[in-house]
Amino acid sequence: MDKFETWKKYEIFDLFNDLEQAEEVLSKLTGGYSNNFNSVEDFHNAFVEELYDLKGQNIPDFKHIRLWFAPTSAWDDFVGLAGMELANRIYERASNWNKNEL
Repeated sequence: MDKFETWKKYEIFDLFNDLEQAEEVLSKLTGGYSNNFNSVEDFHNAFVEELYDLKGQNIPDFKHIRLWFAPTSAWDDFVGLAGMELANRIYERASNWNKNEL
């Protein structure tokens, strides 16, 4: 299976679309606090840096994404219930990829 087929099978293209949507949500928020971030701005900066790195990887490692979008994590702290569906999709797709990473 080539890279395109693999990414399609594991919904990596959809995952990156969801991550872009998450970045847009984070860019509109201010303040807040989470265990690992002093503000949503700090989380947003770390997220943008991670997303940039992931886009350059041939076989991306979504471990930080999984941690940040897991239930009761940084995403939930800053976005809350309004972002739960998006977070669940991101977490499930990232987990599925990491579990089956070639």
